[in-house]
Amino acid sequence: MSAGLTVRRYWHSMLRLGAFYQQLLTEKKACRRDIPTLQSTPEAGKMEERSQPCSPAVSEPSTSPGAAQCSSLCPRQAASNASGSIADSGRGTPTRAAAPSPAPCDACAGAQASLRQVGEAITSICQSHNIPSALSRFQEVVEETTGRRTLSATDVKCWASEQSKDLSRISKHLHALLELVNPLKSELAESKKQRDELQEQVEDLARLLQVEKETQAQQRKEAEQSLEVKNKEYLEAVARLERDKDDLRRGAALREEQICVLKEALAAKQAALQELEATKKSLLEDLRTTTVARSRVLELEEEVRLLTGQRESLGQELSAVTTQLEKEKAKVESMLRHKESLQAKQSALLQQLDSLDQEREELQASLGEAEGDRARLAEQLEESREQREQSGHQLREQQELLDTLQQEKLSLEQSISELRENVSRLEEQAQELKEREKLLVFFPELHVPVETQFESTGNITEDMEKQLQANDIRIGVLEQENARLRAALAKVKAAARQGVLQASKQPRQRGRRGGTRRSHEQGPAATSWQPVAKAALGRTHRRGRTLPLAASPGPAAGSRAPRERQRCQRSAPLLLAPHRRPPQIDARGNQAELKR
Repeated sequence: MSAGLTVRRYWHSMLRLGAFYQQLLTEKKACRRDIPTLQSTPEAGKMEERSQPCSPAVSEPSTSPGAAQCSSLCPRQAASNASGSIADSGRGTPTRAAAPSPAPCDACAGAQASLRQVGEAITSICQSHNIPSALSRFQEVVEETTGRRTLSATDVKCWASEQSKDLSRISKHLHALLELVNPLKSELAESKKQRDELQEQVEDLARLLQVEKETQAQQRKEAEQSLEVKNKEYLEAVARLERDKDDLRRGAALREEQICVLKEALAAKQAALQELEATKKSLLEDLRTTTVARSRVLELEEEVRLLTGQRESLGQELSAVTTQLEKEKAKVESMLRHKESLQAKQSALLQQLDSLDQEREELQASLGEAEGDRARLAEQLEESREQREQSGHQLREQQELLDTLQQEKLSLEQSISELRENVSRLEEQAQELKEREKLLVFFPELHVPVETQFESTGNITEDMEKQLQANDIRIGVLEQENARLRAALAKVKAAARQGVLQASKQPRQRGRRGGTRRSHEQGPAATSWQPVAKAALGRTHRRGRTLPLAASPGPAAGSRAPRERQRCQRSAPLLLAPHRRPPQIDARGNQAELKR
């Protein structure tokens, strides 16, 4: 159901309710003039006080005076039916025995009949608009208990209170509908404005299209007229050229005939000249005639040249005329193309106008659908609010969990990135160590016995470069060892200066002092070779033979180097054992000592 129809029905029901209320007021005034007011009995007052809790605590001021007037109009009935009054419609009906009541007056019956009609109208409005009605439940309870009889004062009060509740609900529903209808009205006004604007645009486009059509028709007429003029001129020029061409053909034919005749005459005259030359006498006589004939031939040749020049000039004029005709043809073709483009533009404008009409119809249909959707969305809005609140609580909990998980994820990503960096750094170090190990294995020291053979790549320059790299590594290792030895020697000298290493003053150790002095004098030269020799005399196991990895250390160890080499060669079978591991190289490039 649309909002406009709902509002119209509600407005008609409210007008009918107002008419019933005015009728009820007039009937009450008539009853007040006809029947004297009577005070209710104390017993009826007590019963009314007992039945007072059944009425709602708050009622509208517009209906409470009517209920009070009705109770004042029928005091007898209120007193008689006090014990049989009806409780609240939501709580049920009490099972009290109603005392027999006297016959009610006509005014009360008419007022209650009108009240019943108003209540039925209100309940029908509530049912039609899906509004919960308290008055309908109260009517059912009253019909079950009393039927169609007159009501007591308390029942009328309860009736009025329930009716006021329904009226307040209807007014709230009306306000809600008005809140929904007002934006729809504003949207409808905006859509009307847009429709007016679109109509104005369509009218403008129609005017422009009409102007364009008129201009196109005028241009078409002008083009047709100019085309007709050009066609006439073209036909006249073609006819004139055809005539000139025929004249030229005839003149050329005549000239050719004359030339042929002249050629024949010339041939005859040449024959005559030959005959005249044969005879000198006749030549003298015919000389004059021949000179005349020669002059005539020259004149004819000049005429022939003139005719050829005229023919060439006529050919040039003909080519110029043909080029002009081609230009005129191009102009005509361009005019035709322009005409076709104007027709295409006109068809495109007509298509745009049709599309605008279709869009206007679609907008009108979508506006009707939007009105229906608004009514449905208003019903779905309340359900979506409750669902949104529930989902909001769930969303907060999920957001907290998500924050914690994101923090854990960030920490894990940081740790993973650190581990990856460490792994990459270690892989680079391992690769460098492998390369250094390969260099030390493939290119050992050069000063080795001749019988020891090494593996080579076959390229002398490459082998020399790699040998140079291996020697550089060995030089670096030896320099590090020398630096460590210098540091240790400096520490020893410092300790000797401080008196930490003073010799004993006993007589039996005096004989040893000279030997210790000699050993200290030989110190760096004699003792520095020992740790270096251990690193230099290491052998690498490569393909079933041992390869030396370091150069011989200094001149101080020169005497012991051959003996150390022989000892290492004797220990080669131990290195070749299958359960032994090949020598390893640490991060500084030094080879570890062989494990026996």
